[in-house]
Order: sequence, then structure tokens, then C-alpha cells
Amino acid sequence: MRIETYNLEHWQKKLEEGSCSLQKNNFIDRLWKKDHTLWKEEDREISCRLGWLDSPRRMEPMVEFYRQKAEEIRSSGTNFLALLGMGGSSLAPEAISRLLRSRPGWPQLMMLDSTSPLAVNSLASQVTRPGIKPLFLVSSKSGTTAETLSFLNYFYAREKERAGSETGKSFSAITDPGTPLERLASELGFGLTIHGFPDVGGRFSALSPFGLFPAALIGFDLRTFLKPAIESYELLLSGRYDHPGLKLGTFLGVLAENGLNKLTFILPAGLFSLGRWLEQLIAESIGKEGKGILPVLENFPVSLESYTQDRVFVVYEVEGTTDIFWKGKIEELKKSGFPLIRISFVPEQLSAHFYLWELATAVAGHFLQVNPFDQPDVELTKKKTRELLASGKIKTADLTEKTSEGEEVGLEARLRDFFVKKEKTPAYLAILCFLPPGESLDVALSNLARLVSEKYHLPCVWNYGPAYLHSTGQLYKGDSGEGLFLGLVDSGSFDLPIPDLPGCPAPARSFRQLFLAQARADFAALKEKGRRVLALEIGENLAEKIFVLSEIIRNL
Repeated sequence: MRIETYNLEHWQKKLEEGSCSLQKNNFIDRLWKKDHTLWKEEDREISCRLGWLDSPRRMEPMVEFYRQKAEEIRSSGTNFLALLGMGGSSLAPEAISRLLRSRPGWPQLMMLDSTSPLAVNSLASQVTRPGIKPLFLVSSKSGTTAETLSFLNYFYAREKERAGSETGKSFSAITDPGTPLERLASELGFGLTIHGFPDVGGRFSALSPFGLFPAALIGFDLRTFLKPAIESYELLLSGRYDHPGLKLGTFLGVLAENGLNKLTFILPAGLFSLGRWLEQLIAESIGKEGKGILPVLENFPVSLESYTQDRVFVVYEVEGTTDIFWKGKIEELKKSGFPLIRISFVPEQLSAHFYLWELATAVAGHFLQVNPFDQPDVELTKKKTRELLASGKIKTADLTEKTSEGEEVGLEARLRDFFVKKEKTPAYLAILCFLPPGESLDVALSNLARLVSEKYHLPCVWNYGPAYLHSTGQLYKGDSGEGLFLGLVDSGSFDLPIPDLPGCPAPARSFRQLFLAQARADFAALKEKGRRVLALEIGENLAEKIFVLSEIIRNL
């Protein structure tokens, strides 16, 4: 890959000092020795989470076994892979499948990471189409992820109605050794259980079984796929301080130390799934202890005048193509004075990009002195979700706002109070979308984000819930607390039950109940952390309603 930098003159001295400090502190040697003091004096989830460093090499002996299993599964007639997982266990295989595509004659992959009953029903509709024989791949590092186990309960019960005692053959699991999911897979007669590496955290697991076994199932030659990552690993192993990952991590860490912590990605539309993986890796690794780097995926061009001085840009360009949509914007950025990194992308080198960013994130964490491998603020929302589900008091009406006289406050008044009457200038706006994912919604939400960025000169990000709880949710609750949060919740009535399974009781009676509990719980957790949150319900014709919301905000 080619990496070019622009507009770094002002920061050159600090960047050189950062690079020298890595060598002075013997960073590479200490990294291979798994020295936790590169980040923290106390070894809490550090030395036991550095297995990603040699994961590409450790995967090599497993490649042939994965190939054989993939051939067996395809030969059985399986032509659809339903990946059930959240966060790190799902975003990497999703990116691989979208960027490289399933090979002809191999199963296509569809990932479910939303507890929206409409999203669950959409996958259910896909797997019951005529001629479809699915394999459900249940992916969870801990084996306890509530969303993933809820998906398992639902689809296993559905399949049992069709397949009876043969149901387990339609399911496989990827999980660490000894987890509750491994036990459950054995009890339910899963066709296969693949073990992850216990010393590799979820968001660093792209080049581990969590990313690569699904890739094998959709027909990829893993030896060829892994080769660029192995070359990057060997370059680091040789002690080269000019390794691109070290240089990129220095760039991110030093600039963030100096207040440039809004990392804005300009990605061709075809690389959006890579952006979601990057967003999770960077936000959840660095956003804690009052610090953070906010990844901003800019889907529609924003004017240069809308950018604040805390921006840093990364432009991805697919080699051999010219993206007319972004060409003018990229040329503007090169002349703008904003720090800019330009990275060339060849799909066949995807594994090297995974390794590049995992290493860079670890290096950035070193400069900011945060532990990139834990997620201390994630548990709060999980706890509040459990409490809400236990109480049984979950209603969308609880998201409305009333005056002292009990009258409901109008939408425009609430938005005006949220956007205009601010005690201090926020650093960014995050739109938290508890809505069923879809392409039309993607466009509407990207348009809303662009509008907010242009009108208020704020970085604006959005993602679907509960997926973001396993991604940027850590940063939102762990950074310096200068974000604004706009929650959008689907107020529709469609629902699906979550059945109990032997040894796996459902966390909620239905997906809608779980979905709403997660929304309310996270909004409450953010408020408890001192963040400003406005939660709105929106009903039918969701994309249209978001465009209407955009117009109201435009005219405030």
C-alpha cells in the first residue's frame, strides 16, 4: 500500500520527537515482550491481550482445516451464511465479505447485529427464501453476549420447527475455549465449534478465527488473503521503526495529544464497511479516561468552512480508480492546511490494512497513555439494561418530554432547546439510531449528519443501536464529556418473541422489549455520565421522517 502525508509542516517537529521517543523507549522490543508498562503501570487486560501481534502467523496452521470444513459445508448444500454477532466478532467478516465478495458458487454472507425486530425479521425472511439452505454462525468471544444469544434462541427455535432433531447441524459457533456458548453449542448439537484466541480481544480479532473462518466459508483462499498481513508482521518483527503502523500510530497519537482528535475518514462508498470496522477499533480502544479519538465517517462531502481546527483527515482511494464524487474534495483538503493522510487500497491487501490499523491504534494508545485493550465504561449500559428488563417498565412514551403542567413539549421546541440553548460549545454530535438498519435510512442519516456539520460547524457521527454500544459507545461515556447526543427510536409496534432454550434463558420476552431497554438504558447511562441527551421517537416511513427532521433543524 502507498501512504502519503500532506500539511504536516506545523507538526513536523512534534512528530519527529514522537518517532524518536518510540526508539528511545525501545518500543518494538518491549511490545514483543508484551510489556504492559508501554501503556499502564498496572497490568489489567494488557499483556493477556497482545496476541493479535502474531495472530497472522498463528493462523497459518489452521488454514487447511478451515478450507476442508468450508468445502464440507458447501458440499452439503449450504448456500447462505447468517452471521449472528456484535462488534468485533462481526464487523471484520462483514468488511471482508463486502470488500472482496463471496466467490462464485460459495455461500453469501449476511450479518445481523441489531435487536430491532424488523432487522431480525428481515434476516428470517432471507433464510426462508425458496432454495436457501442457511448455516447460522453464532459468533461471540465471551460466549455471553446478550444480543447474540437472543439471535441464537430465536433462529434455533425457528429451525427446530422445520428440522427437528437435526437442527444443530444448521449452526456453528466461534467462541473462546470454555465459554457458555461452547457449552451450549455442545448441548444443542452444533455441527462445529471454532475456538478463538483467548489472548486477542474482540476488536483486534480481524486476523483471528473470528474474522478468518467466516472468510473461508464464503470461499476465500486464506493463505493468499493472509500474506500481506504476514509481511507486515515480519517487518515489525525485524524491528523496523519505519513500519507504516508505527508511523501512523505516531501521527494519530501525537496530533491527538495536541488537541487534533477528530479523525475524519473520506471513504469511497464501497469501503464503508471498512470504515465501520475502523470506527469500532479506534473509538473503543482510545476513548476512555477523559481522552479519545473520535472517528468521523464522512459519507457526504462537507464544506471546508464547516471544519473546526481539531480535524485530522484520512483519505482512502482504491488503486486504479478515480472517485469523481470525492475528487474535488480531496484536492481541496490537500491545499487546506489540515493534516491529511492518503492511503491507497487494493482489496487483495485488506489483511495488511487490518494489521496496520491494529498496530497504529496500540501506538496511539501509548502516546495518550490509555489502555487500548479494555472497555471500562461499557458495563454501565449493560447493567441498566438488565435493571430495566427486570422492572418490566419499558415504554417508548418514557422518551417524551413534558412541561410542569403535564403537556407534551413540541418537537421543534425540544430541538431548539437542544441545539441552540447550549451551556458550552460541544465538541461533536452523535446520532444514536435505535432504528432498523437499511439503505434508505443510511442516506437519510448521512444527509442529517452533513446538515448538522454545515449548520453548527460540528463533527457529526451516526450509527445504529445497539451496534454502537459495542463500538463508539465506550468513547461516548469515556471521553472528556463534550459530546451532544441525539437519540432516535423506532416507535413502531412490530415485535418478535425471544424463546427460551435449555441452558439459555431469553434476556427479554421479545426483541422489541430488548431493543427499547437498550435504548433507554444507554440514554440513561450517558446522562449519568453528565452528557446531554435528547431522545425522540419516530414512527412509520422512517427515512422520510428523518428528512423532515433535517428540515426542522435546518430552519431552527
